[in-house]
Amino acid sequence: MKKIIFWGSDENDDGLLKEVISGLKTVTCTPRIWYYDNPEEEPTVIGDLVAVFDGRGNHRCTIEITENYEIPYGLVDDRIAQGENCSSIQEFYKNHNFCWEQPMLNEGLSLTEETIIVVEHFKLISIVE
Repeated sequence: MKKIIFWGSDENDDGLLKEVISGLKTVTCTPRIWYYDNPEEEPTVIGDLVAVFDGRGNHRCTIEITENYEIPYGLVDDRIAQGENCSSIQEFYKNHNFCWEQPMLNEGLSLTEETIIVVEHFKLISIVE
């Protein structure tokens, strides 16, 4: 089974994981340049079951990928923002600029409206107690 980690500010920050378990977060986005280069997480296709781990390596739940597609960062819509548990598209950009902009700059890349992101929609299948 493929796996994913919803990272927070540190290994003890389970905020995003709690949003997945509560059903508030049903989408995750990743810049394409990172999506295919992550040795810890394999790319997904529709129908994949994915084990979700916390930052300490504990399997916490399983999700199923319901959609997987690429779009330019500047074309994020309300459906994606709401699936990321953001109250608006502006909040989505604020949160993701904070998480992605500096790491991309550190790699000599820039985050622009044309940056391609991979969008994965998912549904919660089970919770591991």
